[in-house]
Amino acid sequence: MTDTLNIAGSQVFIEGSGPRTIVMLHGWPDTHALWRAQVDFLKHHYTCVSFTMPGFAPEDQTNHTLDDIVQRIGAIVDGVASDRKVILLAHDWGCVFGYEYAMRHSGRIESMIGLDVGDVSSDAFQQSLSLAGKLMIFSYQVCLAISFVAPRLIGNPMARGMARALRAKSVRTQIHVGMSMPYAMRWLGVNGGLKHLLAMQPSFPFYYGYATQKPVMFHSSEWLEALRVNPDNRIEPFHCGHWIPVDAADALNASLANWLDDSGL
Repeated sequence: MTDTLNIAGSQVFIEGSGPRTIVMLHGWPDTHALWRAQVDFLKHHYTCVSFTMPGFAPEDQTNHTLDDIVQRIGAIVDGVASDRKVILLAHDWGCVFGYEYAMRHSGRIESMIGLDVGDVSSDAFQQSLSLAGKLMIFSYQVCLAISFVAPRLIGNPMARGMARALRAKSVRTQIHVGMSMPYAMRWLGVNGGLKHLLAMQPSFPFYYGYATQKPVMFHSSEWLEALRVNPDNRIEPFHCGHWIPVDAADALNASLANWLDDSGL
């Protein structure tokens, strides 16, 4: 059974009734549907909360600043778990915004899971990239940034074409330029930009999973080493492409269940 709430302008889906709550944050070009396999697996022991990120839903294509997005995450966390901490599960841009929320409000976090995006705002990450890696990231991300500010008749085909090229898992016809907002924030300074992100330095148990079958990693080796210092953390590679929740669903689900059991002791 799924309960649906409207919180701060987001349609929030709640499944399961376990004592621990997992709030799920997707990235580009996805919606709350990205987490279907995880919800189906975890809802028997956890309360699973998913929603479509600000700007990504057709009815929510307004201008959102970094503060707006963090506040929306916070409103949802408070709305579904006002008296207890939550587990955050994030992928792609969901990591960027989820990390920012977690660093600003670490007292609300029991533990966190980040998938395939790590310390991308750090100097160490930039220094870890080869010239080819920098050019690849620049080319696809700037294309998506431009799609956001272009007329929709041009921008939507640009975004859908890039999603096809990158083998995104979303339904192509449901992809729209509003989903490109984070790239426009990153590269064009739209909606106040993303220049002042906090470094992700978790004081709570942290799980980082990353895909190995892709041309560029979105984390630095220095960041992984810093995570390894805390024995409560876990770093897990997955033999798949970027969309771990879909391409390695069974392996991810089993790994998360094991770690969540350990981190809940």
